Amino acid sequence: MENYIVMTRSGNETNDTVITTSPPVYQPRPSLQDILNQYWEYRFAQAFGVYVFPIVIFFGTIGNILSFLVLCRHAMRTTSTCVYMQAIAVMDLAVLYINAFRKWLTILNEGKDISTKSETACIIIHFLSYFTYDLSVWLVVAMTVERFIAIHFPLKAAQMATPSRARKVTLLLFVIFVAINSQLFWTVTIDDREYCVPREAYEEFHDKVMPWLDAAIYSFVPFAVLLTFNILIIYDNRRATMRRRSMRSQNHRNRTDSRQQFHQRLTAMLLSVSFSFLVCTSPKVIFMSIREYAFQFIVDGRVNYQGYASYLMASRISDFFLYLNHSINFFLYSIHGQRFRRELRRMFCCAREGLRRLSTISQSLDGTANSRVTSDTSIGSYRFRNSNGIVHNNPAYNSTENYV
Repeated sequence: MENYIVMTRSGNETNDTVITTSPPVYQPRPSLQDILNQYWEYRFAQAFGVYVFPIVIFFGTIGNILSFLVLCRHAMRTTSTCVYMQAIAVMDLAVLYINAFRKWLTILNEGKDISTKSETACIIIHFLSYFTYDLSVWLVVAMTVERFIAIHFPLKAAQMATPSRARKVTLLLFVIFVAINSQLFWTVTIDDREYCVPREAYEEFHDKVMPWLDAAIYSFVPFAVLLTFNILIIYDNRRATMRRRSMRSQNHRNRTDSRQQFHQRLTAMLLSVSFSFLVCTSPKVIFMSIREYAFQFIVDGRVNYQGYASYLMASRISDFFLYLNHSINFFLYSIHGQRFRRELRRMFCCAREGLRRLSTISQSLDGTANSRVTSDTSIGSYRFRNSNGIVHNNPAYNSTENYV
């Protein structure tokens, strides 16, 4: 605290008045993080991302790895559907780590994305993000369309729904989405603030065309196609079941019941995968459709921080359902796929048997090693005795090198 002297003049007299004041206190401007922390929507969004995303990533990682291992078994490789399911497991795992895990790290690092480390990282990470999203969902579309063909054209299914054709379709989709998303290699860069942004010549394309193109490829078109074909599959499956029941004789039906039940279970499993996509991507579709109208960031010329906090909360929730869609296929396969469950049990039984054999071999090797140690010990004692003048029948033991 300091004293300031104020000089006042009254007539011929001068009065000194001492006023005690405090110096001005500098208050730093609050950061954006401090401002947003005032709103419960932002705090919820941050906590949701920090604690929920890693749970989805953990179970999704285990599930997709187990799915891929089971689907690679010989008994599962005989159908074209399993070829698509193998590719979907790989793409789902890639989505979880390129997108969900990266977003989780960004939340932990207070908004610092690893894609902003360099221009190369910006380009590659964004390309892989779009590519894995698109390929994953269109593999589900291809699998659903193939299932519809198998039910609607049963006589042509043996020629059309083959593992070889499924691999060709997967490769074709791979090439198509590499071509579609390759524009990111020359349309994005890093600016002076270290943000991954579109290049100046492509700003209008990324602001007005790219969001709707991405929404159409990942959400709108697959959503419509899957919904349509799932309804057709359900209708055709019911009609085919009723036709078989009316046309087959009792003896022949007994022979074909197991095959029919297999196809019905396979259809049920694929329908569950398709409907899970429809349910889990619906929040993202709705969010992308209304975000420009529902959230106002500028109100009366001022920044609307609560609007941004609400936007962030809605984005986190829709992202959660999106990542959940890429994490639950293993559980859907286990619930609806009897053959999948059987091969999963056999895989664990084989692993247990392998560990048992490994333990037996290890014990056998330990026993052999112990017997060799015993043998070496007896030979060592005999050599010691031989050094005291006992002559061995083998001339090598009589050499001076054997003396201790």
